[in-house]
Amino acid sequence: MGLWTRLKEICNRLGQKEETACLACGDCCRRFSWHLHASPRDIRRWRQAGRDDILAHVHELGMLWFDPDSGERLECCPFLVADGPDRAICGIHEVKPDICRAYPTLEHNRSCLKGTFLD
Repeated sequence: MGLWTRLKEICNRLGQKEETACLACGDCCRRFSWHLHASPRDIRRWRQAGRDDILAHVHELGMLWFDPDSGERLECCPFLVADGPDRAICGIHEVKPDICRAYPTLEHNRSCLKGTFLD
């Protein structure tokens, strides 16, 4: 392969759009959900929407996700819904916490745990 052909191939690959869709694997929810906090905006939104089901899982200090009966911290978000053997979706996607909505941040290089760049 000639130099110009190789250079053209590299330029074409660089110009291709990266995958930017969530894989819906649920890994981020399973790994990070045990140490998240609700924002004041989250609390206001959930109260206005009458989402007592969500508010019941919020600790009085704003930490997420706690068992409403025992008060114990849950290992994972209780609203993560299995959608297949390797898939899980957010059961509260429309009203999910701001911290979840912002993932992955620049701190995560805008990439999920599987390495998918999320725009």
